[in-house]
Amino acid sequence: MSFLAKAFALTLAILPLSLQAQDWPNLDAVLFQTLANKPEHVEGSYFLPNHPDPTQATEALGFIYEWIEGSAGSVSIAVGRYALNQPGPQFTYLGPISQIWGHGPRDTAFYPDRIEVTLTTSKDGEPRCCPTGETRYTIDRTTGSASTLWTR
Repeated sequence: MSFLAKAFALTLAILPLSLQAQDWPNLDAVLFQTLANKPEHVEGSYFLPNHPDPTQATEALGFIYEWIEGSAGSVSIAVGRYALNQPGPQFTYLGPISQIWGHGPRDTAFYPDRIEVTLTTSKDGEPRCCPTGETRYTIDRTTGSASTLWTR
C-alpha cells in the first residue's frame, strides 16, 4: 500500500463519523417525522450511522433538540434508533431511546448487544447553560434504555 493510501486510510479511521458522512442527504425530514413534537421548534439534529457510506450503513441513532415553548431557550432531547435498508437507504424507525441527556452526540459505537455514544453533559454543580463534562452512555438494544458507563 502506498504512503498516500495509508495516510488516507488513517485519516478516515480518526475522523469523527459525522465528518466522514458527507454523502448523506439532509435527513431532517426523517428525524422530524419520528422524533419532533413541533418541527418548527427544532434547534438541532444529528444523525449517527454505523458506517459513513450510505450504501453500507445498516443502522443509526438520530437526535433532535427541540426548543421548549415558553422557556428561555431550554431544549428537550429526543433520541431514536433506525434500521437502514438498501437500496436507498430506506429508514425504519425502531423506537425511542430513553434515559439519555446531553449535547453534541459523538463517538458512536455499534455492538451486537448494545450501542454506545458520548454526549457533553454538566459536571456536578455546573449550570445547565455551560456544560464542560462528558458522559458515555450504553443503550440496551432490547429495551431502548440508556445507562451511564462513565462520566468525567
